[in-house]
Amino acid sequence: MKVFNQSLLLISCLALASCSTMHKYAVGRYYEIYRANDLHACEFKTKFNACAEPYTFDVKISDDNNRIALAEYFSPSQNSSYFGFIRDDYARQTQPIRDFVTWSKANRVGGKRVTVERKAGNAVGYLFEHSDVVYVFDYLHSREDVPMLLLNIEGRGRYFGFTTEQAEKLLQVMDAWYAGSFTGERLTG
Repeated sequence: MKVFNQSLLLISCLALASCSTMHKYAVGRYYEIYRANDLHACEFKTKFNACAEPYTFDVKISDDNNRIALAEYFSPSQNSSYFGFIRDDYARQTQPIRDFVTWSKANRVGGKRVTVERKAGNAVGYLFEHSDVVYVFDYLHSREDVPMLLLNIEGRGRYFGFTTEQAEKLLQVMDAWYAGSFTGERLTG
């Protein structure tokens, strides 16, 4: 009887797991969202050269582990993606962030603009944009004379501002994903 109960329990667990997996793919969700501690930025207002609204990001990772996006999780059926990176071109796509950290620590004056094209690479699901995009990275000093990295998707009006510490944290999280060592609390399914 004990073996039967264990078998029944195992079959029940497998059935539940497959139901949630089946539901996941039935609704077209080909990613998971994870909480990443202390991953922040602000909505930067270029007109005032200052931060306005704070953002706390979660991380959205594709099931094939080839794409990552900064996102915001609201509920199992509602989330928002802001920008993403593709594993095949990761080093080139993140180089402007690394260069900003070096620039800010060297107390450079003036500013700098770097543009990086990211290929579409998002076949299914809603991980991030479905088309080629150009990310614009601006290095500047805010009104408070804080070195800031601004990230903007060309043609859109929203700017995300990262301080040096926030840019370092962003790289830490994304580098952990790239190395296969990212751990975070799973928020989806």
